[in-house]
Amino acid sequence: MLTIMKKISRRDIKFFLLGLFTMFAIEVATDWEVHVNAFNQGFKSVANENIGGSK
Repeated sequence: MLTIMKKISRRDIKFFLLGLFTMFAIEVATDWEVHVNAFNQGFKSVANENIGGSK
């Protein structure tokens, strides 16, 4: 059986993280309105919970 093992270098990790960040940025950019609406909905729900003060 042929096994080829390669050490993971810093370069590999940098490109992996760059790819993750790029995919996240594309996702946010393409669905911007959805993300803004979800943020506002969550912010308003938390703000409404805290109006009554601490219990």
